[in-house]
Order: sequence, then structure tokens, then C-alpha cells
Amino acid sequence: IQDEMETMATLSKGAPDDEQRALAQLDKVLSIENQVKRTQLELSIRIKNKLTAEQQMKLQELRNPHMPR
Repeated sequence: IQDEMETMATLSKGAPDDEQRALAQLDKVLSIENQVKRTQLELSIRIKNKLTAEQQMKLQELRNPHMPR
């Protein structure tokens, strides 16, 4: 992602005719970010689903320490 972001930054500083290339690069970066976020959520759900009910409750407590039980 970092390499793609650097490419986008370089293109956005370029000549006006680079606008389409910069926008295409932005689409590429956003697509990669979307894939990463989707994969993270998918993995998180799969892990949670493997936990017992007790483990899931403990996880909730750890994520929300100020929530009443």
C-alpha cells in the first residue's frame, strides 16, 4: 500500500495532464485498502466464531472495559 500511496502522491504533484493517472492510482489504493479491511474483518469474525461462549464474553469485556456486566 505504501508504494502505491507514494506513486499517487508523485502523480498528484505532477502536471495537470496527470490527473487521470492520479485518479486511477487513487482507485488502485482504495481497492487495496478495501481488500485489507475486508480480510481483517473476515479473519476477526472467523476467530470469534471459534471461541466458546465464555471466551466470547471475556473478549467483549476486554474490548469494552467500561461496559456494565
